[in-house]
Amino acid sequence: MKNRKSINAICYLEDDYGRDAQMMLPLIYFAEKYLHCHISFKLIWDIHAIYQYKPDLILQPNTIGSKLAFQISKHAHKNNIPVFALISEGNFRTDGSFNYWGYNTDKIFYQEYICHWSERTRQFFNRELPYLVNRNVLTGGVGFDRYKFYKFKSRDSFFNEKKIKPYSKVIGYAGWAFGKLFNKQGFEELSFLHQNDPDKISWLKEQMSLVENILKTVIDNNPDILFILKRHPNEANPSIVGEETNEMVHLKNRTNVLYIRDKESIHDLINISDIWLGYETTTALEAWLMGDKPTILINPDPVFKRDELYKGSLLVKNAEELQSMINEYYHTSEIKAFKTQELQRVRKKLIYDTIGFDDGMNHLRAGYYLQKTIEEKVNGNKISVKLSLRYFIMHLLMVIGKYFYYKNLFKKLPKFKKTIWIFENFRLKNMQNLKKKYYPYMNSFYEQGNISQKIKNNSLWKEIIH
Repeated sequence: MKNRKSINAICYLEDDYGRDAQMMLPLIYFAEKYLHCHISFKLIWDIHAIYQYKPDLILQPNTIGSKLAFQISKHAHKNNIPVFALISEGNFRTDGSFNYWGYNTDKIFYQEYICHWSERTRQFFNRELPYLVNRNVLTGGVGFDRYKFYKFKSRDSFFNEKKIKPYSKVIGYAGWAFGKLFNKQGFEELSFLHQNDPDKISWLKEQMSLVENILKTVIDNNPDILFILKRHPNEANPSIVGEETNEMVHLKNRTNVLYIRDKESIHDLINISDIWLGYETTTALEAWLMGDKPTILINPDPVFKRDELYKGSLLVKNAEELQSMINEYYHTSEIKAFKTQELQRVRKKLIYDTIGFDDGMNHLRAGYYLQKTIEEKVNGNKISVKLSLRYFIMHLLMVIGKYFYYKNLFKKLPKFKKTIWIFENFRLKNMQNLKKKYYPYMNSFYEQGNISQKIKNNSLWKEIIH
């Protein structure tokens, strides 16, 4: 950038682990190294930090995924602070059945650009919201870049870390958000999504029970295989604590089951698994990016409205079909039906239609528009933030409450247990650990691709921006 003024930015996150943190890291690397940005991490609860620090810029993984995420974008916009946001769940349906506004009750995007994962969704927005055509941009799915340059946890180190006996066979399962059926907020979300189909809720409960029984059967029939069952990260709002109900919890005490509730990167779990299972999951695509690992979807009733991504996986209706594929893999080291040329072609197309690009450059495509935001909206922008009493009180509750916080006590108090996620996460201290771990991988990726030189001579953007 010509103007070397340091840019002070706040990156808002709900957690310092998982999808959103991993998605923002490559973009933040580029922003710090090439756009002269100094970035502070703040929990999405602490909207008052905008008044405290009066940043030049706000960064967000999304502005529609929660009420707080939306409020941050709106508050920043009202105070003339540009918002640059990605999309956490960018693989949405374009048949009109998906509510792309999410928690954005104003139905106004307060961010500078809408960064689409694919040309498919960008064109859909252009048709639906033509007044946004100049702000609808194709960046690709930034969170998937890590599959090009990260080094993932090995099976041995994972077993040592978890202090469990080593297994030579490991199968992973990505949970669906069945738990939403059993908490108030989640149930309201599902009811809203399926308000024209009241029987869908009953159908989902039935599917959950069938999936659980299929998992139970293959787990019990294969004591020599470790089954890693990963809870869906959005199954319940962070403020909801206590035992959940889903298709996995009744299986977690079996000796060959490891139930992962949170605080474990999905890419490490995929990496150590031989086969990746799910009901309906975007993580299947992540398994394909990691050497085209076989993916199997457990679908007792395979006919339902969903994203096209399922077409790249094998589908099984019952435990017998699943067991047959497991047997084939461990006898031959592959599943022939998964390796057909047609299914490989389908997966390649699905990757393009879902995340746009698999070259590790999506964070740079997003970085191009972040740079434009800084040049056009930040440089020369005068910041004057008005105090919000509401956000100030929220901040005070967090700052004062931390001195009285005792997790075991708060878990027993109905009003207080909803705040546990705030006091557990408000420091976001793991972000610095993630930077130390992953920045060296990115340094190597940039060196191998001569990216720094291409940024310097401005040739990179001609190669990757379409």
